[in-house]
Amino acid sequence: MSILTGARSTSVSEVDFRRPSRVSRDAIVALEANHELFARRLSTAWSASSYAALEVEHVATDQLSLDDFVRSLPLPTALGVVHVGALDATAFIQLDMPFALLVVERLLGGPGDPSTGDVDRRPTELEQVLLAHELLEPAVVAIDEALKDLAGDTSELRSVEIAPQPLQLGSPGDLLLLLTYRVEIRGDLPAQGLVTIAYPVAPLVPQLDRLLLGGRSSEDKVDDLNTAPLADTMMEAALDVRVRIGRTPLDAAVLARLQPGDVLRLDHPTDRPADLVVDEHHLGTAHLGKRGRKVAVQVVEPPTPPRQGGPPAAATAVDPAAPASVAGHPTKASPTHPTDPRDEGRR
Repeated sequence: MSILTGARSTSVSEVDFRRPSRVSRDAIVALEANHELFARRLSTAWSASSYAALEVEHVATDQLSLDDFVRSLPLPTALGVVHVGALDATAFIQLDMPFALLVVERLLGGPGDPSTGDVDRRPTELEQVLLAHELLEPAVVAIDEALKDLAGDTSELRSVEIAPQPLQLGSPGDLLLLLTYRVEIRGDLPAQGLVTIAYPVAPLVPQLDRLLLGGRSSEDKVDDLNTAPLADTMMEAALDVRVRIGRTPLDAAVLARLQPGDVLRLDHPTDRPADLVVDEHHLGTAHLGKRGRKVAVQVVEPPTPPRQGGPPAAATAVDPAAPASVAGHPTKASPTHPTDPRDEGRR
């Protein structure tokens, strides 16, 4: 009896130690998540132009050298050379030629039936123009949508290669990160093909941290972590809210002769709300009123930034009592107005 009898089956993954992976698994997951928007945008654009229901689904992520990538492509193929603004580098979009020609046939009013005719051929000049404008350019726009967290210039389709050569595209040893998607046409004449985005790893790796942080740098993330406890503490601090009605100028001699019962005329119109002040900064305005047996205010203007220039208005000298408090949820109350000061008082 063999000692291997009953052993559990295991899966084996090939590892090329001559070309170790330079992109972490977490970064790849973040890049795939960002490119879900690419799949949705591409599906919408191609469905609208071909009058067919298309579904775009991610199927694989790989890392290959530029030489290995180009040599793995079928001939002929549709390879778009793209300058990606977010990376300021050259990337590639590859379409299966048979599938691309089926979509072009639908664009021209044909049935796009994969069971009739040989579509594994080089495209005509007209078909190549449609490949660029109706298929590859919407894919470039979808790439910008996926990389929108990395602020940069708009990406641009530079050229379309039918029989690409590695030396024409860059250094053969450059490492590429490949995202492959299956595109399926649903309906009476179903068809499917593959779309592959090939990003250069060298300019992509420095940007992956920003993708993990939602477009922000790691320094911004550290600042958020450091300031979050301070912000929470500040929100729990108790503040002294004051209500200011107005002011009036008085000579020192008049101030010294003030007696109970004297009436002072303020520079505050009766139809204007009072000011809410916090630490000598204007916070908003409120109407004076009453809630139960206590004076209250009804906020009529939301908080605003501190006023620029000039000292804040001084508190009235009529009542030096403690500042009034703002009701948490005041009911609607008619604003109270100061008594008409018909008696000028002893001045």
